[in-house]
Amino acid sequence: MGSRRWTIAGLGLFAALSAVLFVLAPVDQDVTTYEWPSAGTTESTALPLLPYEPERLDVEFGCADAAALGGTGTVLSTDPPGAEPDKDAPALRASVADGLLTVAVGEKRLASFELSGDCTVTIRSGEETTSVSVNGEERGRADLVPSVSGLFTDLSGQTGLHATVVPDTRYESSPSALKIAFGALAIGALLSMLFALRRWEAPFRRHVRLLPPRWWRPTLPDAVVVLTLVTWTIIGASTVDDGYIITMIQSASDTGFVGNYYRWFNAPESPFSWFYELYRPFAELSAATWWMRVPSLVLGLASWFLIDRVLLRRFAKAPALTARWTAAVVFLLWYLAFGIGLRPEPWIVLGSLAVFALVERALATRSLGTLCIALVVAGATLTITPTGVAAVIPFLVALPGIFRLLRDRGVLSVFAVLAAALSALLFMFYDQTLSTVLHSTEVRTAIGPSFGMLDEGKRYEDLFDALQGGLNRRMPLMLMWFAMAMLVVLLLARRAPRLAARPTIRLVGASALFFGALAFTPTKYTHHFGALAGFGTLLVAVLVHTIVRGALRRNWERSAVLVLLGLTVWIGLDAPLRWWFLSGLNVKWNLVVPGVSDISAATIVLVGAIVLALAGLVGAWRWLRQPGWLIAAVAAATVLVEVATMAHAMVPRWDTYTTGRANLASLSGGGNCGVEDWLRLEPDIRAGLLTETSPPTLDGFTRNAGFPAELRPLEPYGGDEAPVWGADGVVGSLTTGWYPLPEGAGAPGSPPLVVPATGKGSVSATVQFAGPDGTVTRESRVWLDSDPEWQDYRFDPKDATRVRVVADNTEGRGWIAVGTPRLPKVVPTTDVVPVSEPVMLDWVSAFTLSCRTSARLHDGIVEPVRYRFAAGPQSRALGSVSFVSAPGGTYAKLFESAEQVPVPTYLTGDKLFEPISVFRLDYPVPMRDLTVGKATR
Repeated sequence: MGSRRWTIAGLGLFAALSAVLFVLAPVDQDVTTYEWPSAGTTESTALPLLPYEPERLDVEFGCADAAALGGTGTVLSTDPPGAEPDKDAPALRASVADGLLTVAVGEKRLASFELSGDCTVTIRSGEETTSVSVNGEERGRADLVPSVSGLFTDLSGQTGLHATVVPDTRYESSPSALKIAFGALAIGALLSMLFALRRWEAPFRRHVRLLPPRWWRPTLPDAVVVLTLVTWTIIGASTVDDGYIITMIQSASDTGFVGNYYRWFNAPESPFSWFYELYRPFAELSAATWWMRVPSLVLGLASWFLIDRVLLRRFAKAPALTARWTAAVVFLLWYLAFGIGLRPEPWIVLGSLAVFALVERALATRSLGTLCIALVVAGATLTITPTGVAAVIPFLVALPGIFRLLRDRGVLSVFAVLAAALSALLFMFYDQTLSTVLHSTEVRTAIGPSFGMLDEGKRYEDLFDALQGGLNRRMPLMLMWFAMAMLVVLLLARRAPRLAARPTIRLVGASALFFGALAFTPTKYTHHFGALAGFGTLLVAVLVHTIVRGALRRNWERSAVLVLLGLTVWIGLDAPLRWWFLSGLNVKWNLVVPGVSDISAATIVLVGAIVLALAGLVGAWRWLRQPGWLIAAVAAATVLVEVATMAHAMVPRWDTYTTGRANLASLSGGGNCGVEDWLRLEPDIRAGLLTETSPPTLDGFTRNAGFPAELRPLEPYGGDEAPVWGADGVVGSLTTGWYPLPEGAGAPGSPPLVVPATGKGSVSATVQFAGPDGTVTRESRVWLDSDPEWQDYRFDPKDATRVRVVADNTEGRGWIAVGTPRLPKVVPTTDVVPVSEPVMLDWVSAFTLSCRTSARLHDGIVEPVRYRFAAGPQSRALGSVSFVSAPGGTYAKLFESAEQVPVPTYLTGDKLFEPISVFRLDYPVPMRDLTVGKATR
């Protein structure tokens, strides 16, 4: 090789070695140590660790301390008193009973012995084992490490009890100077290699125009794409994980890394997380919904540029205007459903398109340098999320051409390709070590969900499920599959005029391979299909182009294609227009299949396609011309329906919350806190109690008695200030006396009438409304099921002036309890919970509460916050993963230590709907002062 080639090879080898050493280089780990008690006085303290198991736990106490309990009591427990045993996160307990000291982790007894003499008991836990020693002699050992939610004891005052807790903070680290140096060397050598390679290849490269003439001039399709995406950024639906991801991004400022936050013990997302760092500056400025969507908007516009200006022209020779319009509306169809939000799919779309374009250009120009750049971009895309494998597939379908190029460049290509490919290591390990990445991967795999390739059918079951696979997700995929099938037939029949055959074959092959690659991803959610937006758009546009250029010559061919298109659209439209969480409020067809006069749109389209196909057989194709434009029309109509129904949803709800209304308020300076701008709290439920005009009529009912004690009727609805009436196993009924309603009780902006009730069995409560003369004008009946908790049933008084409740236990087979109706006295949420105060946030609702920050995770613990902001009753169960230990839920240890007290919430302008629920968290044992030590390892 010549000197320049040796230089290129040397730089490539140096870049590759530096990338490997970057992975192996050390990091500086932040280590925290908690010493308890800190002031010499023994008092129980909360200490909710995350992960629950400490890296090290050392406990020491004297036998005299245990004997001081008087024969029964707890020397030390890492779970609060009365906590239910947790088999997934067992606690340490050292207790005395009948003169015996017993030490156990969960149900595993480590040691049990009599208390005698002056002895010292030592408990050591760490390295996956726990041991008990007395005066240095080991008495028991088990392969368990206890979980820690606090240090609780029955001892008090001056004792010999002492504990040292070192939480597991292995992920809280920063790059060492050596790691930074290796990273800088790898980047510098790689850039130098690419620059030298480009200069060396200049005489050998083919000169092929990349962009069309006047590519910079905007077109009408450009305007439609830009206008639609900007509009959707403001009024459009959220993606399913926006709340999850915004919390992950915000919490990184406390931990120093982007962790999963809500589960998996906040294990880092590495090796798939670097792109989250780019969102952090946005989140630091504002978490407003429209603002956090700006990056995905920019990514969408960049993807459209690659599709229209670069890639479409690679497959279609002189793309027809119809094909360009098709590309625009089909891209919008994909991007509205999957793209505008915080999920990684927009990054995969842009990355995969860029790689495809670079690989095709490398083949066209015979450029090794361009191929290396494609490898760098592919590595960056692959390390965003597992579906980033889409960026690797263009290399697979172009292997013959790539092999020829590498062969022509000789040994030099080995070093160049190696350096470019290993650059992915810089993205994978930028903030973690090889050890921590392997550990976090092990944690996620062990806890799951982690499905195998044989479970891939679940993804498609969900796609064709009415609840999870709405038409907004189904339609773009159906059109893509239709285009793939048609292109295969046309290419095999050599009936694809004005197409570049080999690139088109590679496009179809890459799309097919991606569906196969999806089978190897560990989760099976339908939103992963969003990574296909680029390929899917190109396939449909390329098909329309070749049809417009004469691929279908006979009438029967055109009619057959039209019927197949009708069947495709029929399947795609036969589902509700489903949007995530509060995004679907008041959106037409959000819960039912679209249609007109009880006839589904899917049926209308199918019948229309069959009628047109039959008409085409008898000559109608003379004026219908080609069926290609009908594909564009279907996509355009679907996009129009999606945008129009979302925009229309705001009109009747202008005085209350919708996603679009909240974003418009934020842009105009009228509010910036999402749904919370319309949310109100009822801090004192007794303040709004109504007063009876006469005593109730009773038959078998009693006041404040006669129903299960576990209901604790004195909290929150009992006592003299809030009478409760109940019957248990007694045939009876209750008719309250009339409660007068104040003027304006039914005003649109006022809170609802609330009737608290609970029961089990064949019992019901009927709320009757009447005018001034006492004549019942309407009534609402609710059946009380098997939930033993109090429920607030909400009603709109409208123009009624009085109300009463009729409770029935007429069969005597269950029990029922009814509280006093009330008109809540409400205040803004910030009057009770200041915006500056961190709260417990459910991932489901976090993105709609843009002013709220979640409980901090720092120094190996979860901050014990005072309030929980949860999704409303309809969606609250979705957030439960955070509150249980089996999936490594962040809030599991807080839930063990606190009691939840509901603080009722109301939405101004929508009095019967509860989008967000608020709970106050009462901690019997607070987090007291501990001696905190800091060190760097």
